[in-house]
Amino acid sequence: MKTNTILLFILLASSNFMFSQVAQDSLSVNYIYAPNHFNNSFSAEESWEIHKAAYIKQLESKGLTDDEIKRSMVTYEKDKEEFIARVKEQHRLAAIQRQKATEQRKLAAIQRKKAAEQRRLAAIQRQKADELRELANIERKKADEQRGKSAIQREKANELRKQAAIQRAKADEQRKLADIQRAKAEVQRKKAQEWRKSFKNILTKNITLTNQSNTSKPITFKVISKTTLRIGIRAHISSGTTLIEIYNPKGSKEGELSLNFKSKSDSNEEGEGLEYTSGVLDKTISGAEVGEWQIKISSQKPEGTVAMSVAQYIKPTMDE
Repeated sequence: MKTNTILLFILLASSNFMFSQVAQDSLSVNYIYAPNHFNNSFSAEESWEIHKAAYIKQLESKGLTDDEIKRSMVTYEKDKEEFIARVKEQHRLAAIQRQKATEQRKLAAIQRKKAAEQRRLAAIQRQKADELRELANIERKKADEQRGKSAIQREKANELRKQAAIQRAKADEQRKLADIQRAKAEVQRKKAQEWRKSFKNILTKNITLTNQSNTSKPITFKVISKTTLRIGIRAHISSGTTLIEIYNPKGSKEGELSLNFKSKSDSNEEGEGLEYTSGVLDKTISGAEVGEWQIKISSQKPEGTVAMSVAQYIKPTMDE
């Protein structure tokens, strides 16, 4: 399956935009980690090999000789280590962000547990204080009945009141501790939310393609301020052809994904045909234009599904 996916990327390489823009975006300093459900399916090394194969395909299509292709590849290969290093660094930073968010959630859960324990202890202390007050009331009644004879009882009642006051003070202290623990838990919860909010999905869409489909209504989303967009598209078809294109508000194409299903019966070579054809497009756009963006899907006799998501980067508001 992976071999056929790589062949699909090479076929897509016939578009000059697909070679230059995607490669450039992959090495961009502003490369932003995508949400989890759009993680790359390939390692950094595999991604490089896909780009390399596509680049060679492009050079061959221009009619370059073997020597000219070799000279071009010498310059192209110089970017390999930087490309792989940047992809791996993005993966590493994303893993750190997820780990931090998980740790913050764990700390918040611990703080909530401590607060609950403090409340339980405070309730016990209040119950003890109520019991002691009740005993003090009983003793006061006895003292009233025996005022002329029972100075000792009054002393006992006073002692019980003192103990009740001590217990009330302890209960108040436990409540204060519980409030502190709740406040700490709330801070930890807010920190965890900040980590999760580094990215915000502005579009999630799943589309079913049928053989009656031709050109569907464009899917639109709005960008209200210049930002970095991460667009991910996954498509699977079991018949026909499908073309998915991304357009910015000025009408310029920002990327495309083309699928052409080839059944076993249509294949000339044994084992070449597939039960379905899949394609992936992950696109990072820095400084995305403000306005209405469009994702257009054009199909001929298709059967399959398209899943897409658009995420907008949000600058963290907390100290890291």
